[in-house]
Amino acid sequence: MQVDMIWNLLTEQIGECRNQQLPKPLPNPDDLFRPTLIGAWAEDRLVGGAFVMPDLEDSAYYAAAGHGDAAEFLAVRTAMVQGIAVSPECRRMGVGAEIKRHCGLWAAQHGCVLVLSVVTNDAAARMNEKAGYQVLPPLVTLVVEAVDHGRSVTFIGLPFDRDSPACTRWAFGLVGHVDGLAVRVGMGGVAEG
Repeated sequence: MQVDMIWNLLTEQIGECRNQQLPKPLPNPDDLFRPTLIGAWAEDRLVGGAFVMPDLEDSAYYAAAGHGDAAEFLAVRTAMVQGIAVSPECRRMGVGAEIKRHCGLWAAQHGCVLVLSVVTNDAAARMNEKAGYQVLPPLVTLVVEAVDHGRSVTFIGLPFDRDSPACTRWAFGLVGHVDGLAVRVGMGGVAEG
């Protein structure tokens, strides 16, 4: 029942997720690193929620291109927040930023070092910044390099395509630590329209 409540809040407040093929997450009683809904409750009522998962979409792209190290890093060490929603009566109270911070804690507990999300409006950008995440300028490519014990193991570029709205931008946070693994994050070029 709680899964349905969180999913309904997300679909009501933000509509379709970035990728319309995303499956509705099932309950995750074992707390494994898989698509998961996170709910924020106050006095037994849902006030906000998030959908967070391994970055499987970008991982599949890199796997298909023959870049196994990049695909593995995205699937195992990167979480993607697909959406955060807050009930209208609870907005501007810090609920969204607190949920975003919790997504980072959840990701770190599951072995992630990086949390990503696609920001499509100014309110979401401000919420990410309040939660301690970096927000890149619109349509800039996110660049990630993973270095294992001083040796670069993968270099990843995550661009937007020409059809992305002009306000679309990446938000990211470095959230966890894996012995010997360093992650550098920056920005590349701008998508051309």
